[in-house]
Amino acid sequence: MESYSKNGKRLLFSLGCFASTSVLLSSFAVAAGGGADRSGDLLDLLYRFINFALLVIILFFVLRKVPIKEYFSSRIEGIKKELEELKKQREAAQRKAQELESKLKAFEGERKEILAQYKAEGLAEKERILAEARDRAKQILEQAEMSIQYEMQSAKEKLKQDVVALAARRAEEIIAREMTDKDQDRLVDEFIEKLGKTH
Repeated sequence: MESYSKNGKRLLFSLGCFASTSVLLSSFAVAAGGGADRSGDLLDLLYRFINFALLVIILFFVLRKVPIKEYFSSRIEGIKKELEELKKQREAAQRKAQELESKLKAFEGERKEILAQYKAEGLAEKERILAEARDRAKQILEQAEMSIQYEMQSAKEKLKQDVVALAARRAEEIIAREMTDKDQDRLVDEFIEKLGKTH
């Protein structure tokens, strides 16, 4: 504050020197004008000079009372704080972006893991279905084989019965054709004799 008052004193001294120099120069100018009545111009110049000096003095005192230095220093501090705040916000945004990126990578990994799991489950289900289909086909083939065996056995039995019946008919026909009355009498006697032995 002392340096500020020293500067003010210097400014006032400079203004005083300027004012006296101006007054002296204007009086020389009037004197050099050749004696014409120029006192109105000089008075006008003096008023202007006084107005200017008053303006400078008023500005000096007003600016001395207004803390310009403090205003600019507080403004600089405010800007610094804003810059720090913006820097913190930018760092927070970068951290948030990195966090989101890591979550996205984790999600991508989980997605791949889930897809792999579903794929493995799908393959296992496919294998299970194929195994069931193979077992069912095997059962059907076994049943068909059993049915075929049964049908073949039935067909053999029927064929055997048909052959026996046909053979019996043929034998009857042959016997009936070739048997004489003597053969019939002999067979009847043998039959009666066998019956007699059993009773």
